Amino acid sequence: MLSQLEEIKDTLFKYFETRIDLFKIETRDKIERAVVIGIFAAILLCLGLTILILLVILLGTFLNKWLHSDYLGFVILLGVFIIKLAVTIIWKETWITLIRKIIVRFVSVKEE
Repeated sequence: MLSQLEEIKDTLFKYFETRIDLFKIETRDKIERAVVIGIFAAILLCLGLTILILLVILLGTFLNKWLHSDYLGFVILLGVFIIKLAVTIIWKETWITLIRKIIVRFVSVKEE
């Protein structure tokens, strides 16, 4: 009877150790995926911002040539970006809600 209890105890300890190891592996896998997605997103963000900055400079230069001015194209673009900033600040809660919905949808798709 006592030996059977010892065997059951050993079996339970092995089971719990296995479950803990499995949990560690699953957690490590999720963390690795999150880090890889984060690094990939950071690289895409850097490339996207670089392209956006170059396009804005190109557009400003084009407007300068078109308007026969040295700075008016860049002033127009500055005005556009100030208006975009104001709109973003005014509708901050709407933007936050939209971003949360996108993130939830993205995470739910990734889990499936």
